[in-house]
Amino acid sequence: MRTAPSLRTFVLDQFLDADAHVPAVIGRDAADAITPDRTLRDAALALVVLPAAGDRDLAARLLAALREFTDPEHPGFHELLDVTGVPSPVGDVRTPSWQALAAWALHRAGTLLDDPGLTAEAARSLHHVVEAVRTHSWPARLDRTWSTVLDGASPLEETAVLVLAADALTAPGENTAFLDETARHLERYVHGDGVWATLTPRGTPDTLHGHRTRAGALAALAWSALHARGHDHAARRARAALLHIQAHHPHVGARGYWDRSDAASVVRVDAVAALHGRPDSPFPAKLVADHALLALAARRTGALDSGDDDTAVRLKALAEDAAAEVERYTDVHSGGVFQGQGSWFSTPVDPTVPLARHVMVPPRSTGSFAVGNTTYVPFHGKHAHTQLLALAALGDRVPTAPAAPPLAEAPTPDPFDNDLSQVTTAPVTDQRVDFAAYLRWLKSTRSGLGYGLTPYRAPLGLRSDRTAQTFSVLHVVSDLLALGEPVPDRPGVLSGVFATQNPDGGFGEQPALPSEAFTTYCAVLTAVVLDGGDHPAFDRAACVDFLRACQRPEGGFGNAPGFPGDAWHSHLATLTLVALDARPERPDDLVAFLLACQNPDGGYANLPGSPSDTFATFRVVGALIALGLRPPRAEQTAAWLAGLQTETGGFRYRDGAVESFVGSYHAIGALYMLGALHDGSVDTDACVRWIAVRQSADGGFSRTPGGPSETTDEGFIAVQALHMLEGKLNRSWAVMMT
Repeated sequence: MRTAPSLRTFVLDQFLDADAHVPAVIGRDAADAITPDRTLRDAALALVVLPAAGDRDLAARLLAALREFTDPEHPGFHELLDVTGVPSPVGDVRTPSWQALAAWALHRAGTLLDDPGLTAEAARSLHHVVEAVRTHSWPARLDRTWSTVLDGASPLEETAVLVLAADALTAPGENTAFLDETARHLERYVHGDGVWATLTPRGTPDTLHGHRTRAGALAALAWSALHARGHDHAARRARAALLHIQAHHPHVGARGYWDRSDAASVVRVDAVAALHGRPDSPFPAKLVADHALLALAARRTGALDSGDDDTAVRLKALAEDAAAEVERYTDVHSGGVFQGQGSWFSTPVDPTVPLARHVMVPPRSTGSFAVGNTTYVPFHGKHAHTQLLALAALGDRVPTAPAAPPLAEAPTPDPFDNDLSQVTTAPVTDQRVDFAAYLRWLKSTRSGLGYGLTPYRAPLGLRSDRTAQTFSVLHVVSDLLALGEPVPDRPGVLSGVFATQNPDGGFGEQPALPSEAFTTYCAVLTAVVLDGGDHPAFDRAACVDFLRACQRPEGGFGNAPGFPGDAWHSHLATLTLVALDARPERPDDLVAFLLACQNPDGGYANLPGSPSDTFATFRVVGALIALGLRPPRAEQTAAWLAGLQTETGGFRYRDGAVESFVGSYHAIGALYMLGALHDGSVDTDACVRWIAVRQSADGGFSRTPGGPSETTDEGFIAVQALHMLEGKLNRSWAVMMT
C-alpha cells in the first residue's frame, strides 16, 4: 500500500491550484471535484493556517486568491465565488464571522509579508465588522451594504470567532474595549454547566437549537483568549463548556462526540427543531471539524492553571479523544481528512446503524446531493475547512496505517452455496398480515426505471418521496420475488441500475452521485438476482477494484476507499464481492477484524471494543458465512440473541436497550442463518404478531404500532422476517439479501 502524504502536503497538492484557489469540497483527490465553488471562509482560513513563517510566496498567492472576493462597491468581501470565479448572488451578504476571518487573514498576510499597509487594512476591515455588529445587536447575517439585518439571531459561533479575530489583531496594550464588550456578551449564552448555541433576535436562548459542539469549542477558545487578557471567570467558563460536551455529547460505543444536544443536553433526532428552528438536519452527526476544534480548545484550556487535577485530567482525555477521531477519519490511502460519520437511530435517542451520510440537510448545503426530496452530504467527501481546521489543531502529520488484529484461530470452514435461484420454499401462511395491501403499496413505489422509498410524490414532514434510488430498488425487487410476483420490465430495471455505476467502478444512489460500498451492494445484488450479472453495461472488473479499495489496513471495509472501516460496511462489501465470485485482497485481515468485534457475551459490535448489538451481530455472522466460515461460539451467539426477545415478541437491539423494529430483523436474521431460530429458544408466534401490528393503513409498514408507513426498507424487513419466522426463506437468500 502506498504511503499517504502529510495533511499539509495533501492540501497544497490536491486543494490549491496554481492560483491558490481553494475548492469547497473534493472527493478522493483533486481529480474528483465535488464542489469546485469557493467560499470566503475557506480562502481566509487557508491564509491564516497554511503559510509558515518565511513562506512569502505561498502567502502572496493565497492573498491574491483572497483578493478575488473583494467587493468593489461595498466594504468587505463577497462570500461565494462560483467555479468560474464570478461572485454568486447568494454570496452577496455579510456574515460577521467570515468577514472577521478575512480581516484576520489580511493581518496574517501583513505579518508574513512584512507589509504594514496590509495590517492597517486588516484593522480597518475588522473595525467595520465590529461597528456593524454593535449597531445591529450581534446579528448572524447582514446584507451586502451592512444596513439590513437578514438574520437577527445571535449564534455563539459568530461571537466566538469575532473574539478570536479581534484578539489576533489587538496587540498587548492596545484598546480592548470590543473584547471587553464581547466578554460581557458571551455571558448571555451561559446556562448551568453548558452554553446555548444561539440567542434569538430577542436575545433569549434558542432552546430549539440547544447546544452545539462546534459552538462550545469555539467559545472555549474565545474564553481562553480572554483569560490571557485578564478577564475574570473566563477560564472557568472555557472549562465548563468543554466538560459539558464531554459529559453529554459522547457517541457511546463508537467513539467521538456528536455535534449537538437539545435543551435538556440529550443527543436526539429532532424533526421539530430541524423544520421549525434554524435550518439543519434533524439527525445528529459526528463531524471531524468539530473534533479538531475540540482538540485545540481542550489543549489550550487544559494549559490554563485550574488548581483542579481532576479537571486537568478530563480535559487532557478530551483533547486526546478528539485528536484520535481526527486521526481515525484520515484517509490512509490518499491523504486528507473525511467529513465525519452519521447514524440511523432506532428511536430518537438510540443511534444504531453507522451511516456515511448526513441526511436531510438543508438544500444547497456545501457538498450535498439531492435524491428526490432528501438532501444529503456524503461523509467521505473532503471539505476544505475540515482539512484546514485539522491542520491548525493537530499540525502537519503523516497518517499512520493501523495494523490488522492478530488472527489467533481461523474459524472452521463451512462451504456456502450462494444459491439465489430460489427465494422461498412456500408462501407465508399466517393471515395476520395483508399481503395484498402491501403489494399494492409496494408496486406504487414504481418510478421510471426503478422504485422509490414510498409511493408518495410530494409528501410533507420527513417522509421520503417516490423518486427512484438504488437502495429502494433492491428491497422492492427482493419483496416481489419473495411474494411470488414478477418484476415488471426487468431490462428497464437493470438499465436503471447500471446507469448509476461511476467511472471508479462503484455505484451511487442515482446516476452521477458518489460511489459507496453501500449503494454498490444494493446495485450489484439487484442485478444478480435479476440475472444481470453479465449485463453489457456492467463494468464488473472496475466494480471489484472499487470494492477492494474500500478495505482498510486494519482489515475491515469502509463505505468508500480510505474511509474508516466497521462491521456494517465490511459485511456489505464482502457480500458484494461474493456475489461477483470475487474475494477481498486480504481475506485473513478481514476475518481477523470481524472476529475482533466479538465480545465475551457472544454478540458482535460494529467496532472492536464496542458493545454488542443485533445489527453488528447479523452483519458479522452473515459475512463469515458468505466467506464459507462457521462463526465461532455460534451457540453462545444464538443464546445471546434469543435472550434479547421481549415478552411482546420483538427484540431489544442491545442488552438493556429498547425494542427495535430494524434491530429485531437483524436478530431474527442472525438466528436464522445460525440455524437457531426454530430450536425453541424464540417465541416465533409472538414475533409474528409483533410485526403484524406494525402494518399501516395504506398497506406499508411502520416501526411502531399504528404509525404511518415508512419506507420500502421497513416493508422488506417485515416480508423477509415473516418468511424466516415460518422457516420458508432460502438460507442463502437470507445471507445475501439484507
